[in-house]
This record gives sequence, C-alpha cells and structure tokens, in this order.
Amino acid sequence: GRQPTLSLPWYLNVCRQRIREDGQEFSALSPTGVPSFHMPLKFARFYDGKSAPFDADPTVTDFALGFAQATRERKATAFLELAAAEGITDLQKSAALEQAALLDKANADSIIERIPLEVVKNAALMQHLPAGEVLTRFASVDLGQWPFWKRGDGHAARGRAHFAVGNGEATERDLTAALEWTSDAKARQAIQLAMAQNRERNLQDDAQALEAYRAIVDDRDRIGSSQEFTALQGIARILTRQGKFDEALAVLNRAKPDQLQGSWKVNIQKSIDEVKNARK
Repeated sequence: GRQPTLSLPWYLNVCRQRIREDGQEFSALSPTGVPSFHMPLKFARFYDGKSAPFDADPTVTDFALGFAQATRERKATAFLELAAAEGITDLQKSAALEQAALLDKANADSIIERIPLEVVKNAALMQHLPAGEVLTRFASVDLGQWPFWKRGDGHAARGRAHFAVGNGEATERDLTAALEWTSDAKARQAIQLAMAQNRERNLQDDAQALEAYRAIVDDRDRIGSSQEFTALQGIARILTRQGKFDEALAVLNRAKPDQLQGSWKVNIQKSIDEVKNARK
C-alpha cells in the first residue's frame, strides 16, 4: 500500500481483452507479443519522482520490439528477417511479410505468396494490385465476413480502388466502413482524406467534402502531416469556389508557409497564389 518510489517502484502493464461476437481482441500498453499478458520483462516501472534512466540490455528483443524497430527503419529486409525468426505465430509472420511487400514493390508478388494467413494475403494483394484488378477480384467479396481486425484494411483498399475508377458511391460506402473498423490515428486520417477527395471529385458534393476535410484539421493545433496539408488545400479550393477568398487564405496560413521547407512550401504557396488570382 505504500506510494511507489524510484528505489521501490511498482511494475505494471495495462492490458485489455475485448470480447467480440466473432473473436477476441487483445491490446496492451506494452504489447507482449505472446498470448499471455504476464511477461515481467515487459512491465513498466511506475514510481513517483523525476525522470530517471534504467539499465537495459540492447541485445534483448522479441517480435513486438523488432516490429517497432523495423517500422521506424522502413526497410523490407528488417521485416523479412522478422518473418524468418523461430517461434513466431502465423499472424506475426503474416504481419511482417505484409509490411515487407509494401516496402519492396519489385518483389511484392513473391513476398505476398509466402503470407500464411489467407485474409492477410488478400489484404496485401488489394494494396498491391492495380485498381481494376482489385475490383475484378474483390468487388463482390463480403468484407464483413473477414476477421474484425482486418476489415478496415480491406474496405480501405477496395475504397481506394473504387475511387481510382470514379465509382463515387461505392468509394463512400467502403471508406465509411473502413473508418468503423480502423483505430490507428494515421490510418484514419488517410481514410478521411480519401473520403473528402472522393466527395469533392467523384460525387461533386462540396458541402460533404468540406466537412470531411475539416474533420482532419479542425482539432489540430499544429499542421504537420501530408494529409493535413492536403486537407488545408482542399478546404481552400472549396472556399475559393464559394467566393470566400479571405477564409481560404486564412486556412492556408494555418500551414505557416513562411516556415515550411521543400515541396510543401512550394505546394502551399501555389495554393495561395491560386486563391489570390481567383479573387482578382
């Protein structure tokens, strides 16, 4: 019952088990990479006091740590090494190979063929194949029958394929379903952007497109991702068409163009120039 201190900390992991109608979902503050949460080496030190470093053996690793490191490196070879490790599950091997295929386009076909779980293999194919072939093979597939943890990826990939060929209503349906089954913040932002662009280009519904673009940036104090910059440009385009030039410029100024570098500095400035030219 004593308060944890630096010398006498508590060791803990925060875990969750969610029972769904078609499966169980496990998550943790510190993922263990095995079916059990009770992995003491994964527990965090919890104490009262100033931040302090703790000794750690850099040679100690596991699938969860390796996957996180490979994600930071963004190298297919790192994921392929993970997939070849001893003792990993089919789900872990499938996840590693799926990422490797995304990063190694030249060898994606052979990498995808090695994915042991069929649903992951199909999701990887949908991200790799041309839009027309995705729809030929998967347009009539009931993605609601896929495991809940892969439905979001399937709907997102098929939605993008529909968008590419101009199927506005089908794109809207798939991307709406993708949002329902996607929790990762970056993935959700990418889906919201695709939805906004579909409403603007294919459905030609500026009001709904504006709502979707704003959902990406309205709660952001700082604009930093490519999706956020693109959303600002989308909002400015629509406001310009509505004759709201000052509002459009105010939106683009949220990107702080004077502080930008590289291609986004050029892109945002181009959008600013387009608004100013339209106002003349």
